[in-house]
Amino acid sequence: MASSTANGPVTSEPAPEAADSLATTVTAAALFPKNGPDASARSWGHQTIVTASAWNGEGSTFIAQQELPKQPLPSLQSSCERYLTALEPLQSAEERLQTEAAVKEFLNGDGPILQAQLKRYDDGHANWFEHYCYESFLGDDSPVVLGSNAFCAFKEDSDPSRRDQITRATALVRSAVAFSQAIRQDRLPLDKFRGVPQCMNQYWWLFGVARVPEDDGGRLRMDPDARHIVVFCRGQAYSVNVLKEGSQDVISEVALSQSLQAIVDDAGTISRHEDATQSSIGVLTTENQRVWNRCRKLLVHHGLRNGRNMSIIDSSLFALCLDGNTPQNDPDICMNMLCGTNVHEGGVQVGTCLNRWYDKLAIIICKNGAAGMNFEHTCTDGSVDIKMAVDIYEESLANQSKPRTTDDNATGQVLQVNGTTSSPPQFQKLRWDIPKDVTTALQTATKHLESRISAHQLQTLHFPDYGTTFIKSAGFSPDAFFQMVLQAAYYSTYHQIRSGFEPVVTRHFLHGRTDVVRTTTSEAANFARTFASNAASPSEKIDALRAATAAHGALSKRCAAGGSHHRHLYVLQQLWKRRRAFFEANALAAAEAGVEIPDALKELGTTTDSSSSNKTIFTDPGWSQLGTTVLMGSNVDNPSLAYAGFGPASAEGFTVVYTIRADHVAASVTCRNGEARRFAGAIERVLRKLRGMLEGS
Repeated sequence: MASSTANGPVTSEPAPEAADSLATTVTAAALFPKNGPDASARSWGHQTIVTASAWNGEGSTFIAQQELPKQPLPSLQSSCERYLTALEPLQSAEERLQTEAAVKEFLNGDGPILQAQLKRYDDGHANWFEHYCYESFLGDDSPVVLGSNAFCAFKEDSDPSRRDQITRATALVRSAVAFSQAIRQDRLPLDKFRGVPQCMNQYWWLFGVARVPEDDGGRLRMDPDARHIVVFCRGQAYSVNVLKEGSQDVISEVALSQSLQAIVDDAGTISRHEDATQSSIGVLTTENQRVWNRCRKLLVHHGLRNGRNMSIIDSSLFALCLDGNTPQNDPDICMNMLCGTNVHEGGVQVGTCLNRWYDKLAIIICKNGAAGMNFEHTCTDGSVDIKMAVDIYEESLANQSKPRTTDDNATGQVLQVNGTTSSPPQFQKLRWDIPKDVTTALQTATKHLESRISAHQLQTLHFPDYGTTFIKSAGFSPDAFFQMVLQAAYYSTYHQIRSGFEPVVTRHFLHGRTDVVRTTTSEAANFARTFASNAASPSEKIDALRAATAAHGALSKRCAAGGSHHRHLYVLQQLWKRRRAFFEANALAAAEAGVEIPDALKELGTTTDSSSSNKTIFTDPGWSQLGTTVLMGSNVDNPSLAYAGFGPASAEGFTVVYTIRADHVAASVTCRNGEARRFAGAIERVLRKLRGMLEGS
């Protein structure tokens, strides 16, 4: 008999009596995620049994791991009911009847089979969603830039003397390396939210980690002993050791700043229109995974030092991007941190978009000192990325206020630089042997990236009239208030009710990531319509706002407690897709071999029976209607950040990442529909009108 794996038929023929056993084994392997980080990188990192936590240290970072509760697996019935509730404001009566029929058939057909399969998986894993989350990133073939990668932009340093690029880069790098060492040595303080310990697993996957492309889904590689960073300047790559030789201590400020300045000087000698653009290998990380994987293999097979370079970059603690531009306003700074600039000189791309490696965490500093970070967050979410970024930023400011020290542990010749004792610059330039096919691919990748950047817009909003103080005084939760502002702004502008999305942190569970609040509730839709109605009085609009924010608050609490339908049904959909693909491949292989399909595989055929009415929940129009996110709103509340954000979730949608401070609101708006400025203006108008209504009441 011929069998198959998830990747295609296998023509070997096991003995008939072993067929059912083989099918059962291969089925289990095919139905669950294989993409993700290396489980051996840390003993406690990805335990298969939640009760078998292996943390035995005496530090503080991971001390609570073994005490964290397991994330509950929602019941099939509850998730389907909540799915229907989330769809209610988006559907007509006729659409509703069709979706209800699909849900009923799902509950009586595929649903219980898939739920039982997921329950067995959950019984043997720390968290039922964790590896599906990895695979949602790594199995997606679309480019990460302006897709899954996120950014933050730091506030400008209040001291003008510290805004020099090298000065700021040195402080941020030393702070970042010290942060990574605190994680390795279990010295990072345990995160708590309202006194509740949070899972710290994600922190281990911040540093020394790289996303590596493959045709069947990427992998995460991590070097837990990395001692170097990789620096990009004008598209050229350099390796710099950032820990003192024979020690776990960070190199001195003087030693690091001298090396960084030497790198900038070296990159400045490269022809801007020739070598710099033709050897900017990092631009390949902006292509889809299959293209990038093919180019990477060509490079590795073409020259020994190419493979070594890849290993150096993959294993580095993080990337440092020293950009040559000087952005002068908030949108330009944010766009530089999100995707780099798209600038041509003499018909050649010279923008900072070439000065990146999007498969890694990156610190970015412009020539004028504007600084931020870009996050590849397959293994991390915003709560961890932002906490890390802010800690690094604040520590860098504290370090810069201290007197400069000499490199008293330096080896080699001692130099006098501006009256300060230091060691000679220490860096290694990564030189590439580039075959013709890759040269062509670099040109194509650059064109694709230019097109993608041009298609996206980013607008910032700074609303100075009020913030949390006023919102709370009016009796509202600031987050729920702003989410309803987004609903009203969209409906007032486009006269439609569309699907909304807000991530909610679930790190109080072991290996918890995020779940989703579907923000377009019936109450939110009613408020949006009421707010836009000329017939509604101010008091009616305020009453509708109170009802909508109350509903949003209750939904957010339930989702944070593990009661969201979103991730649960997503995982069941992935199982459903696997079952179909696995059965079809094996049925074809069995037919070609002229043998009967084993009983274990016949069970899977229930999802592909051609006689079925095919009213499955996942092919019903309601599924894509709810899943097409038009209003993505995410709250990032930290005073050290100017802005944060990421690309839109859909072609017609907006991503709004906002910070609500005591006396003002700041937000970034990204989209690819050309409407960023218009929508930012609509948000501002709603905020202003609501203040007038609330003060009047």
